[in-house]
Amino acid sequence: MQIPAISATQSNNQNFQGKVNIVNDLSYLPCKYVRTAYDSISKMVEDKPFDIFIKQNHKEKSLSFIAKRPEHVGLKNKPIVEYSIANASEMDNQEKTTDLYISVAKQSIEDYNKKFPPKTIGERIADSLDNFRKKFVKLFQDSDEI
Repeated sequence: MQIPAISATQSNNQNFQGKVNIVNDLSYLPCKYVRTAYDSISKMVEDKPFDIFIKQNHKEKSLSFIAKRPEHVGLKNKPIVEYSIANASEMDNQEKTTDLYISVAKQSIEDYNKKFPPKTIGERIADSLDNFRKKFVKLFQDSDEI
Protein backbone atom coordinates (compact mmCIF):
# COMPACT_ATOMS: atom_id res chain seq x y z
CA MET A 1 0.00 0.00 0.00
CA GLN A 2 1.41 3.36 -0.99
CA ILE A 3 0.73 6.59 0.83
CA PRO A 4 0.36 9.67 -1.38
CA ALA A 5 2.78 12.52 -0.77
CA ILE A 6 1.41 15.69 0.80
CA SER A 7 2.58 18.85 -0.89
CA ALA A 8 3.61 21.95 1.05
CA THR A 9 0.47 23.80 -0.03
CA GLN A 10 -1.75 21.02 1.27
CA SER A 11 0.00 20.80 4.63
CA ASN A 12 -0.15 24.57 5.20
CA ASN A 13 -3.82 24.85 4.28
CA GLN A 14 -5.81 24.92 7.51
CA ASN A 15 -9.27 23.47 7.01
CA PHE A 16 -11.73 23.67 9.84
CA GLN A 17 -14.00 20.73 10.35
CA GLY A 18 -16.57 21.57 12.99
CA LYS A 19 -18.78 18.71 14.11
CA VAL A 20 -21.99 18.12 15.97
CA ASN A 21 -21.42 16.08 19.12
CA ILE A 22 -24.13 14.58 21.29
CA VAL A 23 -23.14 14.44 24.95
CA ASN A 24 -24.51 11.47 26.93
CA ASP A 25 -27.94 10.11 26.06
CA LEU A 26 -30.99 11.92 24.76
CA SER A 27 -34.60 11.03 25.49
CA TYR A 28 -36.81 9.70 22.71
CA LEU A 29 -38.36 12.95 21.43
CA PRO A 30 -35.22 15.15 21.61
CA CYS A 31 -33.25 12.36 19.93
CA LYS A 32 -35.86 12.13 17.17
CA TYR A 33 -35.77 15.89 16.54
CA VAL A 34 -31.99 16.14 16.73
CA ARG A 35 -31.78 13.34 14.18
CA THR A 36 -33.98 15.30 11.74
CA ALA A 37 -32.09 18.57 12.34
CA TYR A 38 -28.61 16.98 12.37
CA ASP A 39 -27.78 17.46 8.67
CA SER A 40 -28.72 21.14 8.71
CA ILE A 41 -26.75 21.84 11.88
CA SER A 42 -23.69 19.92 10.66
CA LYS A 43 -23.66 21.93 7.39
CA MET A 44 -23.73 25.18 9.39
CA VAL A 45 -20.75 24.20 11.52
CA GLU A 46 -18.63 22.19 9.05
CA ASP A 47 -16.29 25.11 8.18
CA LYS A 48 -16.03 26.52 11.72
CA PRO A 49 -13.09 26.14 14.11
CA PHE A 50 -15.42 24.93 16.87
CA ASP A 51 -17.98 22.20 17.47
CA ILE A 52 -21.62 22.18 18.57
CA PHE A 53 -22.30 19.99 21.58
CA ILE A 54 -25.90 18.93 22.25
CA LYS A 55 -26.59 17.96 25.84
CA GLN A 56 -29.82 17.09 27.64
CA ASN A 57 -30.38 17.97 31.27
CA HIS A 58 -32.92 15.38 32.41
CA LYS A 59 -33.72 17.05 35.75
CA GLU A 60 -34.58 20.41 34.21
CA LYS A 61 -36.07 18.82 31.07
CA SER A 62 -33.95 21.08 28.89
CA LEU A 63 -31.67 20.67 25.90
CA SER A 64 -28.47 22.74 25.58
CA PHE A 65 -26.63 23.73 22.42
CA ILE A 66 -23.02 24.54 23.28
CA ALA A 67 -20.53 26.10 20.86
CA LYS A 68 -17.02 25.30 22.01
CA ARG A 69 -13.65 24.28 20.63
CA PRO A 70 -13.05 20.53 21.03
CA GLU A 71 -9.70 21.08 22.77
CA HIS A 72 -11.44 23.20 25.44
CA VAL A 73 -13.87 20.50 26.53
CA GLY A 74 -13.59 19.95 30.25
CA LEU A 75 -11.47 23.07 30.81
CA LYS A 76 -12.68 26.09 32.74
CA ASN A 77 -12.41 29.73 31.64
CA LYS A 78 -12.44 28.89 27.93
CA PRO A 79 -14.62 30.49 25.24
CA ILE A 80 -18.09 29.01 25.24
CA VAL A 81 -21.59 29.97 24.06
CA GLU A 82 -24.54 28.00 25.43
CA TYR A 83 -28.28 28.19 24.74
CA SER A 84 -30.91 26.00 26.35
CA ILE A 85 -34.40 24.98 25.29
CA ALA A 86 -36.77 24.36 28.19
CA ASN A 87 -39.20 21.44 28.17
CA ALA A 88 -37.32 19.79 25.30
CA SER A 89 -38.56 16.31 26.19
CA GLU A 90 -42.22 17.40 26.08
CA MET A 91 -42.36 19.05 22.65
CA ASP A 92 -44.46 17.06 20.22
CA ASN A 93 -44.69 19.05 16.95
CA GLN A 94 -41.86 17.75 14.77
CA GLU A 95 -41.62 20.58 12.22
CA LYS A 96 -41.66 23.41 14.77
CA THR A 97 -39.28 21.62 17.10
CA THR A 98 -36.80 20.78 14.34
CA ASP A 99 -36.88 24.40 13.15
CA LEU A 100 -36.38 25.54 16.75
CA TYR A 101 -33.33 23.29 17.15
CA ILE A 102 -31.84 24.58 13.90
CA SER A 103 -32.45 28.23 14.85
CA VAL A 104 -30.95 27.77 18.33
CA ALA A 105 -27.87 26.10 16.82
CA LYS A 106 -27.59 28.91 14.27
CA GLN A 107 -27.85 31.53 17.02
CA SER A 108 -25.14 29.84 19.08
CA ILE A 109 -22.84 29.70 16.01
CA GLU A 110 -23.44 33.38 15.21
CA ASP A 111 -22.87 34.48 18.81
CA TYR A 112 -19.67 32.44 19.10
CA ASN A 113 -18.37 34.09 15.91
CA LYS A 114 -19.25 37.55 17.28
CA LYS A 115 -17.79 37.02 20.74
CA PHE A 116 -14.68 35.11 19.68
CA PRO A 117 -13.79 36.02 16.10
CA PRO A 118 -11.00 33.90 14.60
CA LYS A 119 -7.70 35.72 14.32
CA THR A 120 -6.25 36.41 10.91
CA ILE A 121 -2.75 35.26 10.07
CA GLY A 122 -1.51 38.85 10.41
CA GLU A 123 -2.96 39.16 13.91
CA ARG A 124 -1.39 35.86 14.96
CA ILE A 125 2.00 36.92 13.62
CA ALA A 126 1.72 40.31 15.37
CA ASP A 127 0.83 38.57 18.66
CA SER A 128 3.79 36.19 18.32
CA LEU A 129 6.20 39.04 17.59
CA ASP A 130 4.82 41.05 20.51
CA ASN A 131 5.29 38.07 22.86
CA PHE A 132 8.81 37.57 21.57
CA ARG A 133 9.58 41.29 22.09
CA LYS A 134 8.29 41.15 25.67
CA LYS A 135 10.42 38.09 26.47
CA PHE A 136 13.45 39.66 24.83
CA VAL A 137 13.06 42.91 26.80
CA LYS A 138 12.51 40.99 30.05
CA LEU A 139 15.60 38.87 29.43
CA PHE A 140 17.83 41.94 28.94
CA GLN A 141 16.31 43.76 31.90
CA ASP A 142 17.03 40.78 34.11
CA SER A 143 20.63 40.52 32.88
CA ASP A 144 21.26 44.24 33.59
CA GLU A 145 20.36 43.78 37.26
CA ILE A 146 23.20 41.33 37.88
